[in-house]
Amino acid sequence: MEQLKQTGRNNRLIRIASLLLIALAVVSGASCGPDVIKGRPPFVSISDMSQTTDTLSAVFVISNQNGVPMNIDSMEIAVRVNTSELTRYDSQASLLIGANSTEEVRAQTVPDDFTRKLLTSLDSGQLESLSFDLEGRVHTPEDGYLSFEQKGYLYPVPGRPGHFRAAVTQAKGLVREKPH
Repeated sequence: MEQLKQTGRNNRLIRIASLLLIALAVVSGASCGPDVIKGRPPFVSISDMSQTTDTLSAVFVISNQNGVPMNIDSMEIAVRVNTSELTRYDSQASLLIGANSTEEVRAQTVPDDFTRKLLTSLDSGQLESLSFDLEGRVHTPEDGYLSFEQKGYLYPVPGRPGHFRAAVTQAKGLVREKPH
């Protein structure tokens, strides 16, 4: 009889210890959950660039890499080949991008003669690709100025004269700027 009582106590102790271990595992697992990403600059890329005789049009994709919405109140984007600026987008308009979402903006400029000749050479096949630098920054009330910089190549789009696509080969400088 004494042995049965002892076995019952042991089983109860084992159950209590097991429940405590499970509770400890749940609490420690919850504290190690994923952190919400905040304050990261957007990833900006060129989804389309096209040239007509009068205009150069570029569509930029702005990807919010954060787990919270990004409320942009100003934006600057410049695309350069060497030291020559191909196109630029400057805006003081508000742009709200949902968490982990994307939006597009379009820039239209009148290309200078050098830009027109460069893109015509790319379109005609005289150049296989064109190396570019894309850089800029956005401003949000929550995070201030967030800078981005990328390097990549422009390629002609087969079957679509005057249209170019971009491939980013290196992204760097994705940092929050210090207030001046």
